[in-house]
Amino acid sequence: MVDRSVLTHLAVEPREELAYRVILRSPGLGPEALALACGFEPGEVDAVVERLQERSMVKLDRRQRLAATDPGVVVERLIEQRLGEIHEELREVIASRNLAEVLAEDHRQGIGNAVPTGVERVEGLEEVRERIDELTFFTHHELLSVQARGAMSAGAIEATREPDLRCLRRGVEMRTVFGAGAMDDPLTAGYLRELMAKGMQVRISDSPLERVLIFDRRTALVPIDPQDSSQGALVVHQAGMLASLLALFERFWENASRPDEERLSDNEQQVLRVMIKADKDEAGARELNISVRTYRSRVAELMRHLGATNRVQAALTARERGWI
Repeated sequence: MVDRSVLTHLAVEPREELAYRVILRSPGLGPEALALACGFEPGEVDAVVERLQERSMVKLDRRQRLAATDPGVVVERLIEQRLGEIHEELREVIASRNLAEVLAEDHRQGIGNAVPTGVERVEGLEEVRERIDELTFFTHHELLSVQARGAMSAGAIEATREPDLRCLRRGVEMRTVFGAGAMDDPLTAGYLRELMAKGMQVRISDSPLERVLIFDRRTALVPIDPQDSSQGALVVHQAGMLASLLALFERFWENASRPDEERLSDNEQQVLRVMIKADKDEAGARELNISVRTYRSRVAELMRHLGATNRVQAALTARERGWI
């Protein structure tokens, strides 16, 4: 009895695999005997054998006896053929990206015709989220954003997560400035770590911020009421206003810091400097005028702060962050 299919993923039909494996186990069968062994209908076996011969999986000798090609050769040939087919499919899928550009240009022209003044008013939270999703879908190069508040609500994260991930999958460069406290909120911090792991750049600012989204430097979105985003938003297309919003974003970006650039305390800075140059813990403790036990405790705390597992890694991490 033939086991379950193992060649389906290599584009071999079940009845073809059945016939090939029966021939492997019972070499020398003729077509009629093969039909009986496989339970094929009259006339079905000829088409199966012909297909197996085309794939070079079996040979039919002059006496009409079937012999199976070595399985190792067959599998390698099938893999090579399937990889070629997959490569061609991928090429066709990648080539279809040009269609999105054509449709996006039509869409941009439509927006331009519908909004001759350069500013569009969108009212209501759901309408704003739908418009953000639409603008994000047609963003191909860069997405800039400022989240004035540090923490995001669960609803806001749910609404923006998939559009953000979709942009990152397409290779869109994303830069985002968040207000202070973003990394202190577990929900927001988890969301940002997920996006940073996929390529988004994030900075945290202690200064007052203004909410803004800028799509491909062609369209921007700002709230109608900065204190209540549920009121709606203004969608800006006008070049002069866009230039001002871009300059505002870059100013926010330059004055913000990376989430992992949390400054060391004065004590940690001292321990770091001594740890790098001291050969022994006793020497480091003497320089700081503390006990060896206290010195080792502070070194361990510093390493936890840096996320390092040893002192060499801690020193390298501190150097990368520009702290030494």
